Amino acid sequence: MDPRFLVDARGALTPADGQSPLSGRSGYFRLQNTSPDWAVFLRSPAQGGVQETRPRVVLTGDANGFPLQDLIAFLGQSRWSGVLRVAMPGVERSLLLKDGEVRSAASDSVADRIGEVMVRLGYVTRGHLEAVLNEAPPSRLGKVMVERNLIKAHDLYKCLHEQISEIFHGMMLAKEGTFALIDQTVEDKALTHNLSLSMQGLLMDSIRKIDELAQFRKKIPHGRMYVLKKRASDGTLEPEEESVLKQVDGRRTVLEVGQSAKISEFDATRITYRLIEGGFVSLSQQPAEAAPPPAPSVPSSPGVPVTAAPPPPGGIDAARVVQIFNAIFREVRNEVAQRGNLDAFIVSANAALKGNGVSASPVLTGLSFTGDGSLAEQQVLAKFAALASQGLMGSEPIMSLRQALSDVMFFLLFQAGELLESAADEDLARRVKDMLAPLDAR
Repeated sequence: MDPRFLVDARGALTPADGQSPLSGRSGYFRLQNTSPDWAVFLRSPAQGGVQETRPRVVLTGDANGFPLQDLIAFLGQSRWSGVLRVAMPGVERSLLLKDGEVRSAASDSVADRIGEVMVRLGYVTRGHLEAVLNEAPPSRLGKVMVERNLIKAHDLYKCLHEQISEIFHGMMLAKEGTFALIDQTVEDKALTHNLSLSMQGLLMDSIRKIDELAQFRKKIPHGRMYVLKKRASDGTLEPEEESVLKQVDGRRTVLEVGQSAKISEFDATRITYRLIEGGFVSLSQQPAEAAPPPAPSVPSSPGVPVTAAPPPPGGIDAARVVQIFNAIFREVRNEVAQRGNLDAFIVSANAALKGNGVSASPVLTGLSFTGDGSLAEQQVLAKFAALASQGLMGSEPIMSLRQALSDVMFFLLFQAGELLESAADEDLARRVKDMLAPLDAR
């Protein structure tokens, strides 16, 4: 707990608990001119010295006067470990980083809690959430939900990914308040779930959302607008558009349509905007009068976690990338098999892969895991070559391939972490890191 001080109306500084941690820092200090949410004192003249004790604040600043996007990009590129904390009016959010990857996120906003994300995406009901919270601590909510078959493991993965993305996006939107960079050791065993998300990927996704949402808001001012169907599908819609259009009954708002389709508010807004542009739906402040009440949603399995991976160095071809990741997939499969949990693991993994619950990359479409836990190498390479020749793997095809297989890897590690004991899970993570080394070698 950070020590607290009271600054009274006269400017007097008093420690809240009666004992001042400043007792060893006597001397003359200059108060710097800052925004109201923080105060900076600099010793004059400086005496130097190093604070060895962790956690320690190594950088702090004004969220209004310093571009957080640049700081976040730097932390990812420098593979920094520690905590980034952003305090803005009414809410404080933080990211736990290890080697430049986001391992977890926290927020004191009720809307950012994992249970609220599950309800918002339509995977559990409010009643189920409250029932579990009455019997289990919030730290075990996800595991208990899976144990009670209220949510699938790969759907929990999507919810956790969405939670981190939303917290990250909320930090990116900070226009006032403060940020602090805290140097502290990050232990894998202290993490509730085995997640690892690319800082760069989250940053690019958040920037895209900010830009696109400004356009969407011209037609959809907020998510509480009711969506009315103007005409049925004509066969030209994308699958995600078809899915959303099926939920439109004139009685649901944009937010409720997204919940029924099990997508985020941003995605519901984005797809609704496209349906408006195509003349399939319109918006209203009021629900349709004669429309029937919405049918209860039925949980399904698709989820689209995104975990960006750094590009492989020159000289590594697609075959080598597939071979390395297949070796990792087999390693995870064998570890789970030793604990007697293989059948459920493979079934869940294939279900997630089939439903695009692991990655949105087209290179994985139609694939499934073989008996030894790997993906059919020749099939992957053939799909990759065909997609790359059509320009569907982006400007850096090898990087996109590694991205997709990295998505699969982190999902399998996440799912294995739900089945293995802590020591076995940590040892598996270390072995996987060593196996990835050839792709990261420079």
